[in-house]
Amino acid sequence: METQEIKDKITELAQKYQLADEDTIGFEMVYLYEQEAEDLIIGYCEQKRYLIEGFPTEKRKTIPLELQDDYFCKERFQFYLDKLSLQKHEIAALTYHYQKSFWPDSIGTFEEFIEMLQFQMDSSNFYDVNQF
Repeated sequence: METQEIKDKITELAQKYQLADEDTIGFEMVYLYEQEAEDLIIGYCEQKRYLIEGFPTEKRKTIPLELQDDYFCKERFQFYLDKLSLQKHEIAALTYHYQKSFWPDSIGTFEEFIEMLQFQMDSSNFYDVNQF
């Protein structure tokens, strides 16, 4: 999938997310829209073989199977995407589009988004993972 296709799919998922009634379909189903959008970006990164200290593909070869569920957690993938967003403009554009589509009022300009990511990276207590 190319970046425009991913953006289009994220827009579609965000529209479903905005229209979803959590009381009717449940929190878990609403959350799946978010997760699917994030998985599209992660899949793109993996397809492009973008690694941060061997994460995620090389780490899958070295982390024992019994530890993988804990190691490959949502928080670590968020850290991965945020770090890549600071390194690769196309990933920043995808993650910004995701954030802006799902939560339009919670994020400002693209430049503010990048500043926020940098602040989070510089903070010693934002991510609850031992990096990679």
